Amino acid sequence: MQKYFYLIALAIICMACGTSKTAVDPARANAIKAILEQQEYVVMVGSMRPLTAPTVSVSQGQKMIVRNGTVTCNLPYAGSGQNVGYGASGYKALNFSSPIVDYKVNYPKEDRAVVTFKVNNGDDHYRFHVEVFMNGKTTIDVDPQGRDGISYSGMIHGLDIL
Repeated sequence: MQKYFYLIALAIICMACGTSKTAVDPARANAIKAILEQQEYVVMVGSMRPLTAPTVSVSQGQKMIVRNGTVTCNLPYAGSGQNVGYGASGYKALNFSSPIVDYKVNYPKEDRAVVTFKVNNGDDHYRFHVEVFMNGKTTIDVDPQGRDGISYSGMIHGLDIL
């Protein structure tokens, strides 16, 4: 009986040690906060998750750039559209450069920031929800008005990598 008590106590101690929070590097966190507030960053995307399909890797060079109040997207899109142009109409999906409307940065927790903004590229209206962890990992959720939503995962960087 005493043997089981020690095993249970050891398991509880191991679980407590395994769930401890990892420390946020203050220098990296400050750098990320600065580029978010200045709207001067690029998110290099590594994977996309369409609404009705599994997560897939994307080719190198897929990115979203935020600079001078404008977002430039070079992102693949997979999903269906309910009210979109096609063919000769100049369908752009998520390959465009357009002004940002209503840019906001919030810090719901110490280890992350949430950026929201809207875009009208002439083809569709988009709502962007960008979650940035202070280690650089980033998730972009795009909610178009006329087609299925899609999510991307990647890493945030300053514009100096371009």
